[in-house]
Amino acid sequence: MATDVTIPDDLWEEDSETGSSLMWLHDDGAWVTQGQVIAEVLVEKVTLELEAPASGTLRIHAQPESVVNRGDVVAVIE
Repeated sequence: MATDVTIPDDLWEEDSETGSSLMWLHDDGAWVTQGQVIAEVLVEKVTLELEAPASGTLRIHAQPESVVNRGDVVAVIE
């Protein structure tokens, strides 16, 4: 069963809708464990960590340094 990796809504201020830059800390196909930091998201000049919601193989959908928005599915963990 695959688990979506999404950009959480709570990274932004309530009224902010601006996109943010995404930097992956692991390669596509890497094994990750639940709770492990897998990416950094730059939100309003603050870098926040994105953790793996499950353990498994990381399949990246969003390109490194791409602009992401709230709720975007950026990867899947298989």
